[in-house]
Amino acid sequence: MQNQDTQHILVVYKARHETAFLLASKIVSFLRENGHTSTLLSAEDDDPAYDDATLVVVLGGDGTILGVARRLAGRKAPLLGINFGRVGFLADAQPDAWQEKITEFLSGLSAVRSTTALRWRVKRAGAAFAEGTAINEVVLSRGALSRLVCIAMIVNGQQMGTVCGDGVILSTPLGSTAYCVAAGGSLLYPGLEALQFTPICPFMHTIPSMVFPCDTAFVLRVLQGSTECYLTVDGQNGYHLQRDDVVEVNPLSDAFRFLCSKTAFIERLQSRWFATNTSECYY
Repeated sequence: MQNQDTQHILVVYKARHETAFLLASKIVSFLRENGHTSTLLSAEDDDPAYDDATLVVVLGGDGTILGVARRLAGRKAPLLGINFGRVGFLADAQPDAWQEKITEFLSGLSAVRSTTALRWRVKRAGAAFAEGTAINEVVLSRGALSRLVCIAMIVNGQQMGTVCGDGVILSTPLGSTAYCVAAGGSLLYPGLEALQFTPICPFMHTIPSMVFPCDTAFVLRVLQGSTECYLTVDGQNGYHLQRDDVVEVNPLSDAFRFLCSKTAFIERLQSRWFATNTSECYY
């Protein structure tokens, strides 16, 4: 049964993707026919409609979903991802299941999960140089042709040590499935209030990936000898760092919400990391 309250649903499609645009247009028509208001946007558009939405439906791959999720940080509207990408780890529905998922939401039957994000700020000579929100991870890494980078790590105001290597990753539970796990980190369940620190190819010393509680504040300083260092946010936005630049990273609990079934994370693990056919398992 349809929820009696009128919803305003924002439908965002991957830019310059005709198939995603056509389905997005179909979804908008469906919503309007059922008494709801809806706005259609390209993922490249930043629109005031984000402020008033009660649900944001995103048609695209993980990159598109991440870009929209950063806009939603701090807002109440949950996000429903419909996969039009190659991996689709952040999407809860395939294109042929859109009506079922949206109808569940309109009927008040959807499971909504809150997740942690990261608030980051770069300081140069004591002044803020850049800042923003990360949904997956913040990465400090060396340039393509540079030598090692050396990064001092301060945790909750206490000097923890220095990491020299290809860089470091600070990731959310959602981001643990991305660059973090490829660098040797652990997979964290999306509902955990935690974040993970993972060194990238540390030099001379074995430094394990570490999981910290969600109230942990990090300060990362680029040390002398780091000839070229970059800050990358969610694999999409990059900033060239200089020696003595400081990157402050603080977790944001319940930063944004997304629709997902209770079994979604396990199902994605099955399809991407584990054997799904019992005949492939040997005891």
